[in-house]
Amino acid sequence: MPSPRYFLNHFMPFTGYPYTGAPTACNLCGSRESVTVAETDRRLKTLKSIACTQCGLIRTDPMPTPGELADYYATAYRADYQLAFAGGPPRHHLNRSAREAAFRADLLAPKLVPGARVLDFGSGSGEFLAAARARGCEAIGVEPGRDYATYAREHHGVEVLDDAEDDRFAPGYFDVITTHHVMEHLRDPADVMERLARWLKPDGVLYAAVPNMAATGKPPHERFHFAHVHGFVRDTFDLTARRAGLVPHTEYWREDTTVVYRKSELPAGPIAAPGLAQRLAAELKPMPAAAYLASGAWIWPMVRRNAKAVRDTFAPR
Repeated sequence: MPSPRYFLNHFMPFTGYPYTGAPTACNLCGSRESVTVAETDRRLKTLKSIACTQCGLIRTDPMPTPGELADYYATAYRADYQLAFAGGPPRHHLNRSAREAAFRADLLAPKLVPGARVLDFGSGSGEFLAAARARGCEAIGVEPGRDYATYAREHHGVEVLDDAEDDRFAPGYFDVITTHHVMEHLRDPADVMERLARWLKPDGVLYAAVPNMAATGKPPHERFHFAHVHGFVRDTFDLTARRAGLVPHTEYWREDTTVVYRKSELPAGPIAAPGLAQRLAAELKPMPAAAYLASGAWIWPMVRRNAKAVRDTFAPR
């Protein structure tokens, strides 16, 4: 169980998170020009988020260092955001993951044929790897979270790597690559997307999903998390893919920032979305933290999250 200091650092409102970080250029387009989008997160803790004025990609400022982020995801993330204090994944996570894995496998069924090589980048507790293997695929995962990777190996018998550098796989090695709610956690999502595209066969598909920062029905505070060091909307996610030589595959279902991409030989073009940063700053600007707390607007999202966790905990698997 985490110490009281852990809860103070990660849950106490109106305080900062325990990291130093450093300012960075936009990982997508390289610009350093930005506008401030928010200065607090969903816990009303101090967390500045900015949008690149050239392309609109949202990022945390200052950005956690590689060491700070690696340590956080290896040791604290699952407890911080999924309340997995006992080491392994909680039941509500396993139920959600099983449902999502089944959906993903059905969506990609035309490519998940016996003998297909499949990579799940950010494989969590391994449910999608198990689903792909059940269809006769050769599946391998990458998961830096030690407890979840161990669970996947022990309970699903799947191969999971702690990390995978550029030279880990040959170019064009995989028929299918998936990455579900991973890119928002990375310091270098555009660089990682390029790496995944290199590993993809010319006729392969890459399924990628991230939270949509422009989704309706959420108070602005709810969209910002310490764990999400980048924030995407449909435009910036497609720009990230386009820089990597990928375009949306029109034969597959899409919902905003849940997309199946394919390779394209066409030039990427300028990595820019004029005016997007200013629009996001206006649309996502939270009310002052104290006013938000006093308004009671945070109560319903909290109830909804807890009710969802209870439902998923007791749902049949």
